[in-house]
Amino acid sequence: MTISLAPLEGITGYIVRNAFLHNFGGIDTYYTPFIPAGKNFNKKVLRDISPENNPGIRLIPQLMSNKAEEVIDMGHRLAAFGYNTVNINLGCPSGTVTSKKRGSGLLLYPKELDHFLYEIYSHADFRVSIKTRIGFNSTEEWAAILDIYRKYPIDELIIHPRVRAEFYNGAPHLDCFKKAYDTVRIPLCYNGDIVSLGTYTTITERFPLLDNIMIGRGLLAAPWLAAQIKGEVLPESVRREKLRSFCDEIYSGYLSIFSGEKDAVMHMKEIWGFLGNSFPGREKTLKRIRKCQNYAEYKVLVDEMFRD
Repeated sequence: MTISLAPLEGITGYIVRNAFLHNFGGIDTYYTPFIPAGKNFNKKVLRDISPENNPGIRLIPQLMSNKAEEVIDMGHRLAAFGYNTVNINLGCPSGTVTSKKRGSGLLLYPKELDHFLYEIYSHADFRVSIKTRIGFNSTEEWAAILDIYRKYPIDELIIHPRVRAEFYNGAPHLDCFKKAYDTVRIPLCYNGDIVSLGTYTTITERFPLLDNIMIGRGLLAAPWLAAQIKGEVLPESVRREKLRSFCDEIYSGYLSIFSGEKDAVMHMKEIWGFLGNSFPGREKTLKRIRKCQNYAEYKVLVDEMFRD
């Protein structure tokens, strides 16, 4: 089983990727948060895709676009950095994205989606994978969308089996994933609500031939999950030590790129928004972390989180 870390905008940049690699491992492939394909690289993107900042990491840039020429051009520009595969984001549910017919917004327009993919796969001289939802408003849209995907040599089809209207609420529609699993011959990857060894087992028992999974929020809440899935057993004391090292490495990385400790602490709050799920009974301390404004206060609270 290969495991990918899902891209989360503003969170899964190279600092977090390196912290996963150095402390827990188990992740085979990482994806960049989406890159607007029609724009020039800014400093943030250049820093994130730089091979020097991603040693030992198999990284696939994810692109946001609804224009084939933008994807082709960006694929060629990324090739200069050594990338031979890109991923197209057809899953983002954000209103600011979907209103422009991007992300899952393009799923509302099957003819435009088909033309977009036809132009890409007719002209791309690099590999192109897709991350998708199963519709915009209704699961009834999935059959037509899947028929479009069947036409093309997609390097990998990563399916989050929810429609855009659901965002991340409700249970994933496993029956819709099964439709692809039973009928599509291109490589498939499952993404959605894998948050523990038990939820992983539920998916793999239902889809025993599945070779690839993608985990996002579940890995940010339990950074050891990928290694655990692959059979690594960490004693509680070792896991705690690695988890503290994971947090400290991310903070140190943030401090190196932001203007000061306050900005670094602000970004650590996003990490703790997920990680706090692995500290049951510590809600009061987590609430104080969300309110703290400086590193001295933050360190005291994190020490408290790890003390017991």
